[in-house]
Amino acid sequence: MKVKELLAALAECPPEAEVIIQKDYEGNGYSPLYACDPNGIYISDSTWSGDVYDADWTAFDADMDEDEWAEMLKKHRCVVLAPTN
Repeated sequence: MKVKELLAALAECPPEAEVIIQKDYEGNGYSPLYACDPNGIYISDSTWSGDVYDADWTAFDADMDEDEWAEMLKKHRCVVLAPTN
């Protein structure tokens, strides 16, 4: 889902409604939304999983050398929705 699709979906919702995140596609648990971080860099491992790096990190934080980190920072950003639990 792209941000524009999320915004369109949220535009139909009551503005005071709490945001709850489903643990997985099968509905095996739920948690309130804790944070929305627009500084993520998503690197997929597969069509359903991957890793996220925070663009505010340093190369040390990301466990990369400076050149690797500089290349990583050139990648597109993603928005990460973090659950409370």
